[in-house]
Amino acid sequence: MKKILNISLILLIVLTLSGCTNSEDKGLFFKVNGEDTIYLLKGEAYRDLGFVAKDEGIDISSYVTVNNLVNTSEAGSYIITYILDYEGKETVITRTVYVEYQNPSCTLIEGTNILECSESWSSYLNTLITIDIYFDRTTTLDSEVIFHNMLNIIAKYHMLSDKYNSYSGLVNLKNINDNPEETHQLSDELFTLISYSLENQKDLEDYFNIALGPVINIWHDYRENCLVNEICEVPDHQTLFSQKDYTLSKNIILDEENKTITMQENMSLDLGGVAKGYISKMLIDYLNSLPLEGYLLNNGESNVSVGGTNPKRENGKFVIGITNPVDISSLYEVIVINDGDQIVTSGDYQQYYMVDDVLYHHIISNTTLVPESYCHSVSVVYSDPALADIYSTALFLMSIYDGLDFVNNIDGLEAIWYGIDGKTYYSENFKLLYLQPY
Repeated sequence: MKKILNISLILLIVLTLSGCTNSEDKGLFFKVNGEDTIYLLKGEAYRDLGFVAKDEGIDISSYVTVNNLVNTSEAGSYIITYILDYEGKETVITRTVYVEYQNPSCTLIEGTNILECSESWSSYLNTLITIDIYFDRTTTLDSEVIFHNMLNIIAKYHMLSDKYNSYSGLVNLKNINDNPEETHQLSDELFTLISYSLENQKDLEDYFNIALGPVINIWHDYRENCLVNEICEVPDHQTLFSQKDYTLSKNIILDEENKTITMQENMSLDLGGVAKGYISKMLIDYLNSLPLEGYLLNNGESNVSVGGTNPKRENGKFVIGITNPVDISSLYEVIVINDGDQIVTSGDYQQYYMVDDVLYHHIISNTTLVPESYCHSVSVVYSDPALADIYSTALFLMSIYDGLDFVNNIDGLEAIWYGIDGKTYYSENFKLLYLQPY
């Protein structure tokens, strides 16, 4: 037996010539059953699929010797030989069995050659991020490398967009906000994130504004005082509007050439309404560069992205449940989404506090400076997760009817609302596109 050990702990892909002999000499027929190449996971049982050997239809399998010593406890490639020694002529057929290491995060989807690999991270963006990727086990893809690269992206943008903590050797949002009137040299990544946010809020500043930090900070402190110290109050009108002059995005000065930012004194940026979507955008750009069969990215349940096809369903579709905002243990809608779709939800059921039985959530209007309550949640489906994040934030602060008008006038954008009245509202094409049998 010839045994070639797998040098790495990853899938070894080698093309091995094997096959069958179908000789016309004396009507001789000799072939192996099943595939010439078999893939097993380490420890998986192997059963030889056998062979057929005939002469003029007469079974001559007794003339065949099989060298069949596959050690499935050790990764590597194993060559099985089937030798027909018949009437003074020796014919050899080979079959290759690959025994592969299985990453603990990966399982083989039954009846397919597709691996499903999963990972999650809970130390970033104040949420749980999960990823499922699907790829053919015969490729050179390594799930551990993919997850490592994804983690680098998540960690980098987590630190850059963090407004509460500083990091050695890194200029981030906290550094900018601590000294807003100074000129800060930014990394390309943070400069682009801020530029992207400002560019895409131009038509939405009544509802979305990354310069609303001073007001958001007040609401954050009141919410924390209630949740931590049980002192539950609402900031007064005068306190909130005393900060209005420090929330003008026109006073954010970006220097494209030098990648710098300067603001006015007392200003403060908050990227909470765009950061998760933007990070999802960076992650799917990376995932789309790989030869994956498909993927499902869940960035904190509120931001879900899919790509490719779902090998666990015959129709290849991904089925996503939308949380019921008044009973988060249940769903109020289940939708079917396709390759390249992103679904982003904004709602009042995650970050909030109660004062005199009134709920005050974390999404603050740039106009009234208070949390508006037109709906319990709104979910948008769009091709760009960063824009979807901005849109969902803005739509949550609009009346449902203004929101419907807004969505129905943007190509490719669809939305679903769970109203304060308990009713469900849909944009023009939402039912047709996403409420399909699954």
